Amino acid sequence: MSTPATPAIEPLREILATLEGAGLPHAIGASGLLMALGLVDQVNDWDVTVEADVETLAATVSGRAFTRHGNSGGHADHKLTFDAEKIELIARFAFFVPGGVVRIPTVVTGAWNGLPIGSPAAWAAAYAIMAEQENDARRAERADLLFEWLEHSGARDPALDVILAEPLPPAIAERLQAISALRPRSPSARHH
Repeated sequence: MSTPATPAIEPLREILATLEGAGLPHAIGASGLLMALGLVDQVNDWDVTVEADVETLAATVSGRAFTRHGNSGGHADHKLTFDAEKIELIARFAFFVPGGVVRIPTVVTGAWNGLPIGSPAAWAAAYAIMAEQENDARRAERADLLFEWLEHSGARDPALDVILAEPLPPAIAERLQAISALRPRSPSARHH
C-alpha cells in the first residue's frame, strides 16, 4: 500500500465532538473503517453513521453548511453532506431490500486516531447490499475485504448478532452466519 491519504481529520473531529456533546451515538464507516483495519490506503470522504433521525441530526449540526439528502434508490436513510469538509452523516443507516428494510446498526468496535470506528460486520452487509442493488464491482470488492477480515479476526464483532436479525438478502445472511459460527463458544456449565 502507498502512503495513506484522507481528507482533513480536524473538521471531522469537530463534527464528531458536536455529536458526542449531543449524546448521539456515531461511528466512522466505509473507507475510513477499511483504512482503520489496514485494508485500504485512501479515504475520499468520511462516512459517519449516526443513531438519530435526520431532523435531530440537522438541528445538532446547524452551525455548519450542509446539504440534506432524502432516501433514494436502495437507501432507506437520510444524509447530511458537508462538501467542504468531505463528510457525510448518515441518519439511521438503512436499505430497502425485498424482505423489508435492513437497518445497519451504529456500533463502535474500536478507535483509530482517536476516532470511533464502526462495525466491520455491519459494513460488510451494507457494502454487499449496495453492490447487489447497484451491480457495483468496487463495493462488492470492499464487502469481500470486510468478510475476509471478519473470517480471520472479527467473529467477535458485537454487531454481528444485531445485523443477522435483520431481513438480509439470503446470500449475505449466509456469509455472516458462517462468520458467526467461527466465534468461540463459552464453556458449557458443568453438571455436578
